[in-house]
Amino acid sequence: MRVDSKSSVASRQLPDSARARAGGWRRRDDRGQTMIFILLALGLFLIGAVGFTVDIANLWFHRQAVQNAADAACTASAMDLLFAAESVPVPGTETAWGGLTPGTGTFDCAKVASAAPCQYAALNGYNGSGIVAGTGSNSVKFSFPAASALPAIPSGSSPPAGTTMFIPSFMPYPLIQVNVGEAVRVIFAGMMTGQRTLNVSAMAICGVVEVQSPVPLLVLDPRNETSVTNKGAFTIDIYGGPQKSIQVNSISTSAVGISGAAGNIDLSKGGPTNTGSSFGVTGAQASVSDLTLGTTGQYTAPDSPLSDPLATMCAPGETAGCITTSNNGSTAPGIPAAAPAVGSVGPGVDGCPTGGGNCQHYQAGSYAGGISVKNNTAVFDPGLYYVTGGMALQANSLVCTGTGVAPYVGDGSKGVTFYFADGNSVSVVANSGSGQCTNSAGTALTGNDIRCSGASTLPGNMAATQLLAGNILLAPCTGYYGDPLGANDPGGEQRGILFFQDRSVSASPQWGGGGAFTLAGTMYFHYCDSSTLLSGENCNATSGYTDLLELGGGSCSGTYVLGNITVDQLYLHGNPCLNMDLNPAAAYYLLKASLLQ
Repeated sequence: MRVDSKSSVASRQLPDSARARAGGWRRRDDRGQTMIFILLALGLFLIGAVGFTVDIANLWFHRQAVQNAADAACTASAMDLLFAAESVPVPGTETAWGGLTPGTGTFDCAKVASAAPCQYAALNGYNGSGIVAGTGSNSVKFSFPAASALPAIPSGSSPPAGTTMFIPSFMPYPLIQVNVGEAVRVIFAGMMTGQRTLNVSAMAICGVVEVQSPVPLLVLDPRNETSVTNKGAFTIDIYGGPQKSIQVNSISTSAVGISGAAGNIDLSKGGPTNTGSSFGVTGAQASVSDLTLGTTGQYTAPDSPLSDPLATMCAPGETAGCITTSNNGSTAPGIPAAAPAVGSVGPGVDGCPTGGGNCQHYQAGSYAGGISVKNNTAVFDPGLYYVTGGMALQANSLVCTGTGVAPYVGDGSKGVTFYFADGNSVSVVANSGSGQCTNSAGTALTGNDIRCSGASTLPGNMAATQLLAGNILLAPCTGYYGDPLGANDPGGEQRGILFFQDRSVSASPQWGGGGAFTLAGTMYFHYCDSSTLLSGENCNATSGYTDLLELGGGSCSGTYVLGNITVDQLYLHGNPCLNMDLNPAAAYYLLKASLLQ
């Protein structure tokens, strides 16, 4: 077949459209338009997804910020509740507590902007002016819920056995709840919802709780004054105990005034590891003279104050606003009946030293005319001594705790508690503490004799076989004023409260004398001046906190305090020497501001 080459070449030179007509086919002009629409749709979807993701991320960021503001405002408010409960640092008007007025109902920061939760929320970027629809805005509200709002935390004046934290019943409003909300501007999410803003919110509940905590040497006076002073070459050595051994609550920049002859506070063997413990002062005092901290101790100023660890311990006869049942299962005591007349026991009997004459024999109960020992040795059977008129240990006196062996078992607590029921207290003068108390076998007391049990702790420099000289008073091991942890104390049962001063009157306890002594137990001297008689809560920091414990004497050999000292003010004079042992496990209940939910 012949092919016309000219015709073929001519057809190849025609445009596509002409060739299409020549070849009998037609090209579609909308070819590829579907793909353009698919790509456009996918692009819009991806842009919307990215925009929606940006909105969600922004909402999450604001949700976190709202929660942070609620937590900060709540925690700050709880601190105000704590200070109000303790009257620290200065009691008085509501503005002293950041304008916070505890009460029922819900409060809107748009109307009470001066209140503590409102101020702290504002510092975190939330002024609480109120939510305005369609506009970036926020609200901050607070209320005071009932303790039942936190069913996991028990409440009441008596914590259940084994409880380490509970809500105190003596506070009308121990909890505060802060709710923070914000209307956050959105763009792409608004296209779906039709709204220009979406709301995020957060809630926090804080409160004042009571928690078990070890107790150091604690000086409570919170005012702007020197609350620890000295005159003489004093020595305080502390062994073991919690990481903080000494806390001074005064807000003064000279809270601890050490002057005159050189003294020494040695904490190098304090703390749980016996390698050094800490000294804290609430006021911003630059330093404390003659302080040895060891390798793990530190001096901290300013430091947060510690609340009175015995504030909720019931005084004898107190039935409201205090812990009526201790964690060891014992109930608070009432005012005891009048004690039997003071009798006598012979040498070697019930702790009366051998080789001498008869000893005065005291039994637990109320002493309306006080207790006075002079030119004699006195033996005290185990139990509670409710003393009006004070306890005077005068010249040539010696006092010993009874052996607790039948028929002199007393209340079975194996120790004594002296409750001073008026403004009179303990007074120990020169020439007291000459002699040596004996145990149930009639031999001189040793370190082992002052244990509650074989597992009880002793100071690092006291051997179990070491002879103890001078006045020896041992606090109870069991009962309401015994070890607050009872048999649950990992260190074995420890001595409890030895001296307990009436908190409704001011007193001036004095322990002087030139002889050695061993005081095994807590010494508690605190003037609260509360509106509630006998209470240790809601103390008046203007007129209260004036109990001044004077520790004097000239003997450093064989002088021990096995326990804790809680006092308003402390005065060291006359070359006193204290070797203190602090049990790291022994615990009483302290008030603490906490974020709970």
